[in-house]
Amino acid sequence: MRRWLVAAALLLAGGAAAQQAPRFGMAPLWPAPQQAQPWAGDAAAGRAVAVGGEREAGWSCVSCHGIDGAGDGSGAFPRLGGQPAWYLYRALQDYAAGQRPNGAMTPIARGLTDRQMQDVAAWYAAQTAPIPAAPAPPARVTQMGASLHAVGAPDRGVVACAQCHGARGEGGPPGVPALAGQYAGYTALQLRLWRHDARGPGALAVMPAIAKGMSEEEIDAVALWFASLRTP
Repeated sequence: MRRWLVAAALLLAGGAAAQQAPRFGMAPLWPAPQQAQPWAGDAAAGRAVAVGGEREAGWSCVSCHGIDGAGDGSGAFPRLGGQPAWYLYRALQDYAAGQRPNGAMTPIARGLTDRQMQDVAAWYAAQTAPIPAAPAPPARVTQMGASLHAVGAPDRGVVACAQCHGARGEGGPPGVPALAGQYAGYTALQLRLWRHDARGPGALAVMPAIAKGMSEEEIDAVALWFASLRTP
């Protein structure tokens, strides 16, 4: 199943930032909303976009991500509820611009106006979908994931996940997503896409190098570790 998901995602992808660059000493790649165009996201309007979508095209956000942003554990549809609004908005922009190629999301994002992107991002950022039961992997897998999160593997260019995603996987608004409680299948799939240069490099352009420095076992371990974390 895992190989099938990776292959399908690679086909969909088609090949080939936080406001304050955290702990890397790099210039931020994602400006704060006020430094770009005025932020105008309205959650109530975003709900209408999420539910209605582009009716002529036959899609809606809720058909894959749910009204509360819960997604599912298939590996294809992440939890969106509670993610930073600016991160979600920029993800939609990247899909529309082809910087994050995806056979499903790219045409959907291109069908939205900039205001609709802001609105639907505001809606999902405001949601608190129930988090499924935490996985209970073997102790060795848990230890491996916890070590990668806290320390990384500097000899292989694997930066500690906590440097950007926080000590509890809480993320770093406005541009770095939370990973705590995210489906392990989705997190692992994204790491494999970065490993194959099949999605954009991310906010600080470090994720492809990090993913390429990790083994298959480490990818699965860190994904399960984050799926088991809970933030207050």
